[in-house]
Amino acid sequence: MWLLIAFLAVGFGEAVGQVVLIRELIVNFQGNELSLGIILACWLLMMGLGSWLLGRIARRFSAEPSTFVITILIYAILLPCQVFLARGVNSLIGVEAGEIAGLGSILLASLIVLTPLCLLHGLQFPYACRILSAQRGVASFQVGRVYVAEAIGTMVGGILITYLLVHYLNHLEIAALTVFLNLAAGLLLLRPLSSVRFLLRKVAVGILCLLAISLMATGSLGRLDFLSSQWQWQGHDLVSVENSVYQNIAVTRRGDQFNFFANGMLVFTAPVPDITSIEELAHLPLLHHPAPRNVLVVGGGMGGLLEEVVRHPVQSVVYIEPDPRMIGMATAHLPWNPLEDARISVEYTDGRFFIERTDRRFDVVLMNLPPPSTLQVNRFYTVEFFEAVRGILEDDGIFAFGMLSSDAYLSEEMLTLNRALYSTLTEVFPEVLVIPNGLSVLVASSEPSLHQLDSSEIAARLQERELETRLLTTHYIEYKLSPERISRLAGYLDEPGEINRDRRPVSTFHSLALWNAMFYPQLKGVLSLMMTVQMWWFLPPLLLLVLPAVRAATRRQTTLYPVGLGLFSTGFAGMTCSMVLLFAFQVSHGHLYQKIGILLAAFMLGAALGGWMMNRSMDRVSGDLQLYRRIVLAVAVYAGLLPWLILLSEGLSSVPGELPYSLLNLTAGLLTGLLFPLAGRICLKEEAGVAPVVGLIYAADLWGAVLGALLASVFLIPILGVSQTCILAGLVSIVSYGVLIFSSRVPR
Repeated sequence: MWLLIAFLAVGFGEAVGQVVLIRELIVNFQGNELSLGIILACWLLMMGLGSWLLGRIARRFSAEPSTFVITILIYAILLPCQVFLARGVNSLIGVEAGEIAGLGSILLASLIVLTPLCLLHGLQFPYACRILSAQRGVASFQVGRVYVAEAIGTMVGGILITYLLVHYLNHLEIAALTVFLNLAAGLLLLRPLSSVRFLLRKVAVGILCLLAISLMATGSLGRLDFLSSQWQWQGHDLVSVENSVYQNIAVTRRGDQFNFFANGMLVFTAPVPDITSIEELAHLPLLHHPAPRNVLVVGGGMGGLLEEVVRHPVQSVVYIEPDPRMIGMATAHLPWNPLEDARISVEYTDGRFFIERTDRRFDVVLMNLPPPSTLQVNRFYTVEFFEAVRGILEDDGIFAFGMLSSDAYLSEEMLTLNRALYSTLTEVFPEVLVIPNGLSVLVASSEPSLHQLDSSEIAARLQERELETRLLTTHYIEYKLSPERISRLAGYLDEPGEINRDRRPVSTFHSLALWNAMFYPQLKGVLSLMMTVQMWWFLPPLLLLVLPAVRAATRRQTTLYPVGLGLFSTGFAGMTCSMVLLFAFQVSHGHLYQKIGILLAAFMLGAALGGWMMNRSMDRVSGDLQLYRRIVLAVAVYAGLLPWLILLSEGLSSVPGELPYSLLNLTAGLLTGLLFPLAGRICLKEEAGVAPVVGLIYAADLWGAVLGALLASVFLIPILGVSQTCILAGLVSIVSYGVLIFSSRVPR
């Protein structure tokens, strides 16, 4: 019982440590899905390696709970050290703070930071299974119990860090609390032991417990958190840094200029903003409207945009900002607070969530967001979002946003991205005007007169409104709106581009290709090839999964490979389905990270329920392999049906949005949880040694999840779309089902 409680604490520490280290690494790599996919894949990969490799040597360790305490002591030392290492790893590998890192740098830094903890976690699972099996017998049953305990601990950790810990504690305080809980579990394991050798272990654990408590109680961790954050911002004068629920916010200073970063990406500067982009994005669209009264600003308002908007004779400005801490830190360093203007009101919510649900109508909607380089941001550049914006505009209303461009040269990748955005916008708005610059402004409206306005009329409105601008003048407007410049860029964009949709966010991949072409052109051919991928390309790799089964069958070997492949395919399908659900929920409900935490917790709850149910019923099951095949087939069916289940969930407007998504993710976890204890029972019948067998099948599950995490977030969802991604996940499980059928018919 004490070992299971200890492993529940281990699962809690695994979830919390994972979130803390991922949040730290996100700051280093600007938090796009590419870096997140690599970080998560490295975590699962190294845990699988630790489970498989170290699980093979776990049989040499004493099968005593007191020895397991040593792994808890190592964890207590490693977690805070890895947090510090995450903050200094960029300087170790030669990447400056705020610099865009390459794939190799992201991979190297992730491996350096995550490997020690992941190898340790990978070892702990098979080792705990071995200890419990030696004490209680019935190895397959004990494997299921450890699996359930870990799932429950991970679920509790995910809920607490999402709803409670990140709201009130910094990352070092969270790490200290997690270390304390793990050490307390270690003391429980040592409680009945009284010899001198065990007394020394108790003293070591007790000292570390007291150290963790004293650091939290004295506030020393707050000061240490800021000092260590300076490693992350070497070369910058760090003024302040905070971790909100949504992001890491850092403020640096150079002379009298303050720079504001969100997850390592520069958002705006003050008191002198980027005058060119701010004035053009604010004034050119507003000047195209004859009398803007009600304006909606989505994102980036504190960097000078709001200040420019209220120079016009507007009656009300609604500013959307999901993170109150960003506004708090900005107003603390801005020379003036734009929110003191009575015409400006702030809605602390997600921009898309607000637009899809408001009953207000606006004359002008200005969107100041980064390019669609992440799935989170891409949802503001899709047909569905543009339709929602058109629905809240007045009949002569105007919608405008910036688009990366160039006056001198447009690369193939930039053209592809811009054509996709332009084609998507023209799919919804009949009138679209493009104003060229380094950050071109796209102005869209349903009013046919948009294109009939010439530069002289816009310049006249500038003078009529008596706008005090630093850049825009009559001559500058004539230059910006010259028909030759506009027609030249419009000619490039008029060629058809791919339509960016919620369920096929292709602009995310185009942004990745553009980023790659600017900084790492050697991968240009690979990304160009990926853009042409079709579903049938995956058939040959899927068929290759069959070959080891044929080889094993000809030698009349065990069912270890078919069973391991079943776990691999389930890990792949489960992670892919979870990524699809997170993405679909994100598109529908926005930047609601607390609710997304519920989705992750629901998966772990499902895994715990599945493991518990299978553990209770295994003794009554006849035909283990037949039941195993049916569960693998159920995974395939579930993956194939998921797109339609998501559509059905989106139609349930009478229930909280997170409820149907949580139930869907719980189902994915339930199927995974049912499979793992059964896999352990089948393999332990034919293979000796609990730790090596459990380590191997646990690694197979994790490595399938590695592949799902990498492919789904960065490649499959943007290129193939949600439906084909789910079908591919189901096909992997279908192949695994076929291998299990074939293997069962070969005599041993």
